[in-house]
Amino acid sequence: MYEKVEVVRKNKSKNTVDVSCPTDACENCSGTMFCNVKGKTFEATINKEHDDIKVGDMAELYLPPNRTIFSTFMTLMVPLLCFPLFYMIFNVKNEGLHFLTGILGIVVGFLLVNLYFKKAKGKFVPTISRIFKDNE
Repeated sequence: MYEKVEVVRKNKSKNTVDVSCPTDACENCSGTMFCNVKGKTFEATINKEHDDIKVGDMAELYLPPNRTIFSTFMTLMVPLLCFPLFYMIFNVKNEGLHFLTGILGIVVGFLLVNLYFKKAKGKFVPTISRIFKDNE
């Protein structure tokens, strides 16, 4: 999957840049209601052939579909699967507390996912595949 982004800042210490979605891209997007990157910047890696990238350049990101699907699966399914797991493991007599143990499972699931993504951060950073020229 490819996305068009604008370079906001070039990080000198690493081979990364901070990018943001251009505002005109949001106008035609059907997911604006659920968008969590609108107005935010995120990190993208640059290859050696794109060392000449500058702030303000428009670039194209490559988001590998398998990593995108996997990260979505991890974010949504792990907490959901932790609910019945905690619900069955902690067999409490009070039904209200029994339900709360399931909710605790969801919270633990989100914490586990958060730890996983912090540990594997570099694996899920998108890569800039090309830089658009002024006339593109």
